Amino acid sequence: MMTKLWAMAWKEVYRTFTDRNLILIMIATPLLISSIVGLAFGGLGGGDVPIENIPVAIINRDAGSSFGANYGQIFESAFISSAAGSDSQSSAPACDLTTETSSDSGFSMSLDTLTDAVVFDAVLAQSLVADGAITAPEGDAGSAAYIEAAARAAVDNGTYTALLIIPEDFSQKMSYIPVLHPQIEATGVTIYANSGRAVAAEIIRSIVTGITNQVETGNIAIAATFGQITDDYGLATMGQAAGSMDFGSAFACAFDPAFTTITIDSQSVSGTSTNAAGGILVQVGASQAMFFALFTAQFGVLGMYDERRNWTLQRLITTPTPRWVILGGKLIGVFITVLFQLLMLMIALTVVGSLIQGELALIWGSNFFLIALVLLAASLAVSGLGMLLAGLARTPEQAQTFGPVVNIALAVLGGAFGFQLPQAIAGFSLIYWGQNAFTQLAAGQSDILLNLVVLVIQGAVMFLVGLLLFNRGFEAL
Repeated sequence: MMTKLWAMAWKEVYRTFTDRNLILIMIATPLLISSIVGLAFGGLGGGDVPIENIPVAIINRDAGSSFGANYGQIFESAFISSAAGSDSQSSAPACDLTTETSSDSGFSMSLDTLTDAVVFDAVLAQSLVADGAITAPEGDAGSAAYIEAAARAAVDNGTYTALLIIPEDFSQKMSYIPVLHPQIEATGVTIYANSGRAVAAEIIRSIVTGITNQVETGNIAIAATFGQITDDYGLATMGQAAGSMDFGSAFACAFDPAFTTITIDSQSVSGTSTNAAGGILVQVGASQAMFFALFTAQFGVLGMYDERRNWTLQRLITTPTPRWVILGGKLIGVFITVLFQLLMLMIALTVVGSLIQGELALIWGSNFFLIALVLLAASLAVSGLGMLLAGLARTPEQAQTFGPVVNIALAVLGGAFGFQLPQAIAGFSLIYWGQNAFTQLAAGQSDILLNLVVLVIQGAVMFLVGLLLFNRGFEAL
């Protein structure tokens, strides 16, 4: 009997995979859709932004304030370690502005590591012109306009990701000086960035904003201190304090980024490293594989209706073969077909992801045991739904009408069409549980027990109910 059972199952698998039209629907179509979406939204390769050594050019025109502070030097010393010893009031405070912060993992990063910054001057401009990297700007080669135009051209051609231009009156407007400059004026640093490196440019913008805000915070602290002295002790005492106070030592910690919430904190994420296209391939590929597997399971089960109309099924019943062997072989064949379809799509998408990255990429993760369990559970759930629809339908025409509607509804709930509904709603779709399990495995997570339980229970219940309903019609033969 087991020989006949497996013979029936093999016939079903052989019939399916020798039909070129079915192969296109089962494997080629979901693979093509997933690959196009992955390439369209993920790009080729690992992205355009390095996580370190971002090239930055700095033009510091800051002339300093009337009491000697030069905040433009803060940007130089923050981005360029060799500039930390420059002569300015900020060069020897009690609280050093050029600090490093580290994550719990022990990894530390400074701006000098994150960026590869240089002070852009006439020498660099002439060098780029001589090398043919940029076209010589108009005007005097040593003028400020010439240097700025050359720097902007270097950003445009990709030599630098961003250009920082610190104006001449930056320190003067930002500084609070009792009596002489009691109001902090509006000013800012100009950032000119390469539009093709949007993420890296945004990183630089965030750093510059953080430094500027810190300088502003320090001056607000100075203004608040002298304001309180004036309110409590009068203007004369405030003037005496201002004339005798060492601003650099007294207010150094007000400028210290250690007392703010803005830090450079690099976190390590465990799991398999994939590029953007690989991540999209996992999410889209898993949902599309589950979606098209639903049609495969339904076509396989509904094939028995065609055999009944062609009297093939009746002839099998006249042979000395129990009905449970005929029906069981058919259903096992459908299960194996769906399992093989999902496996082939997983392998094909892995190949696509590897080609995009230029090396072998295990986009589904390396826990092959759990991957196999998800494949088995997903195949059972998909086959169970196919069996249920076949049992509920009284004719193949009804099944062919309602089957696609049910499949599309499950795809919408499960996020197969590019948008994800809340889990409370998406949880009604077996596509969601399969996609979520594959996505977690791809991210290096193994907590998928709930996914497996839901898929197995859904599949088993639908399979048994559908089998009972279908068997009633089968016994009428």
